Amino acid sequence: MILVTSAAGNTGRVIVKQLVEAGLDVLATDINPKVKDLPGIKEAMVGDLTQLNFIDELMQKADQVVYIPPLFSAEEALIGKRMADKAVEHDVAHFVFVSVIHPILTTLLQHTAKRDVEEYLIYKGMSSDFSYTILQPMHYMHNFNPQAVAESGAYSIFYNIDTKVGYVATEDVAEVIASVLADPKKHNKATYELVGTQPYSPNDLVSIFNQLSGNKATATYMEVEAFLDMIHAEDLYFREGFKQLAYSYSTWGLDGNSNVLALLLGHQPTSFEEYVKAHLA
Repeated sequence: MILVTSAAGNTGRVIVKQLVEAGLDVLATDINPKVKDLPGIKEAMVGDLTQLNFIDELMQKADQVVYIPPLFSAEEALIGKRMADKAVEHDVAHFVFVSVIHPILTTLLQHTAKRDVEEYLIYKGMSSDFSYTILQPMHYMHNFNPQAVAESGAYSIFYNIDTKVGYVATEDVAEVIASVLADPKKHNKATYELVGTQPYSPNDLVSIFNQLSGNKATATYMEVEAFLDMIHAEDLYFREGFKQLAYSYSTWGLDGNSNVLALLLGHQPTSFEEYVKAHLA
C-alpha cells in the first residue's frame, strides 16, 4: 500500500489519480474529510499529522510513502522528521519526499522547513540505510487557473506582476513519483529538481492565456495582506509564510533548469501553453 499525505490538496489529488490509474493501492490521508471522496483509493484516513499516534497508524499500513507536507504549518519540519523516523521504525520500503525547488533559500519559510527535513533524511539514510528520494518541484502551474481567469477576466496575484517565476505541471511531478515508486532501487538517495518551464511573469502568463483563448484578461497586483484576508487566513505562521513568499517572488522571482525533469520523464515537460489548452478544453 502506498501512503499519500495531504492527499486532498491540489498536488495530492493529482498524485493519487496517477497512482490509482497505474493500478496501485493507495492509502490517502488528509486533515480534510474530503479525502474520503478521492476516486479509486483503497483506503482513506482522516487525521492530523501533528498527532504522533496517527502517524503510527498510517505507517503500520504503508509499504511506500509519498510525503507531501501540510501547507504553511509551523510544525512542518517536526512532522517531516517524525514521518521519517516512523517510516524507518515500520520498515517502509521507500519514502518519497515532495519538497520544493531550492530549499536553501532562506527568504522563504516553506523552503527552509523542507531544507531541514531533507537534511534529516540524508542523515537517516546514511545511519540506517533508509531508502528515500527527494523531489524538488518548481512553482506549480495549478496556481494559475485558466477557467477562473476566463470567467473573471483577471489574474490577481500577490507579488510583482513583472517578476518571473518558473513552473511545473503537477501531472509531470505525479508521473515522476509513479516511476520512482516502480523502481525505488534506481532512485534511492537521489535528489531531483523538477522544473518544467522557463520563468514567466504574471503578465507573461496572461499574455499567453489571451493568445490561446482569445480573451482580454489582465494581470493585477493584490496586496498580500488583502489576499490573506480574502482567503480568511488567520494562522500567524501561514500569514508570515505568504508574506515572505510575496516579498521573495517580488524581489527575485524563482527559476531553475528543466533538464532533470525531461530526463526523468523521457519527454519534454508540459509547457504552460499545453497546460492552458488542456484546462480550457
